[in-house]
This record gives sequence, C-alpha cells and structure tokens, in this order.
Amino acid sequence: MGVISELIGYPLGFIMWAIYQVFKNYGVAIFLFTVVTRLVMFPLSVKQQKSSAAMAAFSPKLERLKKQYANNPQKLQEEQMKLYAEEDINPMASCGTLIPQMLFLYGIFDVVYRPLTHILHISKAEVTALKEIAAPLFEGNRYFETRPEIYILQAVQENEALFAGANGVTTEILDKIAAFDNKLFGLVDLGAVPNSLFNDGTVWNAAAISLMLIPVLSGVIQLIMTFYTTAKQKKLNPEASSQMAGMNAMFYLMPIMSVWMAFSFPAGIGYYWICSSLVGFAQSIILNKIYTPEYVAKLIEKDKQKNKNKKKSGFMQKYNELLQEQMKQQNASSGNNGKIATTGVVKDEETGEEIKLSKSQLKEYERKIIAEARRRQAEKYGDEYIDDDKD
Repeated sequence: MGVISELIGYPLGFIMWAIYQVFKNYGVAIFLFTVVTRLVMFPLSVKQQKSSAAMAAFSPKLERLKKQYANNPQKLQEEQMKLYAEEDINPMASCGTLIPQMLFLYGIFDVVYRPLTHILHISKAEVTALKEIAAPLFEGNRYFETRPEIYILQAVQENEALFAGANGVTTEILDKIAAFDNKLFGLVDLGAVPNSLFNDGTVWNAAAISLMLIPVLSGVIQLIMTFYTTAKQKKLNPEASSQMAGMNAMFYLMPIMSVWMAFSFPAGIGYYWICSSLVGFAQSIILNKIYTPEYVAKLIEKDKQKNKNKKKSGFMQKYNELLQEQMKQQNASSGNNGKIATTGVVKDEETGEEIKLSKSQLKEYERKIIAEARRRQAEKYGDEYIDDDKD
C-alpha cells in the first residue's frame, strides 16, 4: 500500500484494534468500525446533503441562463459566474466532500490488508520474518506481495508448526495469530478472495456459498442505494435529472464495478462495502428527512446574512477582484474616475462630453471589460484567447 494509505490507515487501524479488543471478532469489529467512521464523516455528509439541496434550488436559475445564452458560450460563462457570486454558491463544493471519503477508503484498504499490523500489533520485523517462511507456500500467487499479511494469517492458522522456532518468530506471536477470529458468522474467512472459488477443487459448502454472496450483496445493496438517490434527485429537480441521464448511467455501472472488485479483493473489503452501504442508506434517509429543500433554503439565507459583510473566498473572490481592478483601469484610462460603477456615466475620450449609458449599454460596457480582463489573463499565462462572444 502507498504512503497515503498507511498515514490514514494507522489512526483507522487503532479504532479497529480498540473495537476488536472488546468484541474479539473481526466481522463484528468491521461492522462497528463502519458505524464509527460514518459518524466521523457525518459532518461531511451533512455538508454534501446541504450542497445537493442548494444546487437543486439553484438549478432552475442556471437553466434559464443556459437557454437565454444558448448561442453565446462566452456570455453564458460570464453570467454563470455572476450568478454563483450573487447566490454565494461554490459549484465545486461537492468535490470537497468526496476527496476525504476517497482518502478514508484508502485507509480502510490498508487496515483490511494488514490485520497483523493494525489489529494484532505485530512489528514490521516480525511480519517480515513470517513473510519469508510463508512465501514458498504462495509461490506464483500474484497477490502475495501486495497482501502478505492476509496470507500469513491463513498459513499460520492452517499450519502453525511450520513457523514454530523460526528466527524472529516467537510462540507469543503465533498464539496471537492462531487466536485471531477472522470468520464472519463462524463461516466466512474475511481474508479469503472470492474469485479463488472458481479454481478447480472448490467444495461448495455453506462457507463457499457465503463467500460468493459477499460480492453479490455488495453490488445489490449499492444498486438499491443508487435507485433511492436517483429517485430523490428526480423529485427535487426533474429538469436537472433528465439532463444528467448519462451521469446516472455511470452511477448504475458503479455497483457492477464494485461486484467485480469485491471478487478480486479479500472478502473483508466486500463485507465493509456491505456494512458501509447499509449504514449510508440509513444515513441518507435520515438526512433527506431533515434537510428538505425548504429547510436548506432557510439555512442558505441565514448563511448569506452571516457572510454579508465578509469577503467571498476562493475563485469567486479572485474573479470579483480581477473584474473590479479591470474596471478601475478602464475607467481611469477613459477619465471616468470610477463614476460608471455607480452612475452609468462615461466620458467621451475625444470630446470630453459626459454620456449617460442605458441599462443595455452599461451591460455591454461591463461585458467588454470582462472580455479584456480575460484576454489579459490569457496573455499573462501564455494561453490563446478567443473571443467567441458574437451577437
């Protein structure tokens, strides 16, 4: 596993270790571990729910702009940026919640792949000594190098005598590994890889059938969640849902992908996905009951009032600062001294006569300033600027 996985894996591993110390069962530990990590991630889930509901309320305004400027991409982009600024909405907000969730998943992989390190607290040197003894047993197995601890666990529990007396391997370590209960319901070895069932000689007993069901259930439960989420989105925002038909198709493909992955990884991963989907499903139902569009609208309005006198952050702040600076430069060069920003009056460069602009003329003037700002930015960073704003 990579450095990021290990960094996140160690704190998560400590949580798993603490739960296992109480219940002494790996299957129970994974389920309770899922509940705990979901609670840790709950604030992000709330933020994502608020963001989704806010976008559902915001989408009709965005759709009106798209229809209004369907033949003018440049103008559409400018108006969209203005609308985001006015509504104080960050279109990338949902990405901010997905990244921590992905990082969490990396850490969970590390915990499941390395039970000797995270749950039994066996040192790196001791794991290396055990690996050297176990390696010949799994020669030709392509997964042994990436998941050695799972195979060491299996080898020790099946043939403890093979490891006894080896250099760096104590009786205490072997007893710890032998006593580790990694069976789900006393049947399924959570370190086993389900696709191994397709090898010749597989005995289709209750344990094998249960192992086969783990990837299948992980996909089915995720598919149910996808149906539920899609139905909710369609109810909240029918127009946006119809336009995202292609994206929804990808959501339906994800459960199929998860089935394939759960067959290829240790059963502990697929079982974690089942637990995570069940807990997440319950969480989604609760959040949808609480954070209705009406309630979210109140929260957004409250946030707007709170942030009214604060500077906007991120890309919207940079955009507004750039626009304001460009308007100042343009006004100064034409002798307007910034009056246009408040009065709509400009001074003719040749005659010096003051001219009152109409609303449409003022809008066009601002558009030209934005276009000039974009051109200068493109020159600054060596990009090609194409003004496709043609009426």
